[in-house]
Amino acid sequence: MRYLISGLVIASIVLLAPSNVLAQTRANIDTTVYTIVEKFPEFPGGYKGLTNYLQAMVHYPAEAQKAKLKGRVFVSFIVERDGNLRDIQLLKGLGYGCDEEALRAVQAMPCWEPGSQSGKPIRVKYNLPIGFGMDSYKRK
Repeated sequence: MRYLISGLVIASIVLLAPSNVLAQTRANIDTTVYTIVEKFPEFPGGYKGLTNYLQAMVHYPAEAQKAKLKGRVFVSFIVERDGNLRDIQLLKGLGYGCDEEALRAVQAMPCWEPGSQSGKPIRVKYNLPIGFGMDSYKRK
């Protein structure tokens, strides 16, 4: 009986080994964030889709209009392998409500098409300029 119990314990340990191997494989997933890649992430609809989205979503704050402020806010984020945006940060702001408006618009973005290297999706850091008070953008 004692040998039977020992055998069951050993068999249980052996059966659990594959899950440990799988856990190690999951831990080996590449978490590197790339800045230069073969294929950059893309907003749904490409550049035109991104431009249309920004024109519709970003509003020129009244405070900035009153101050006749013109310029660009730079927002940085990581496009994950699944297209979700993470680590959204303000790189360079203008103030007068423009920084908050740019961050709000980026946080509301839909998933992007992820960047890839050798045909495999990877994490890519993306820097996006968002214009305020500029004729080329014609913001509300």
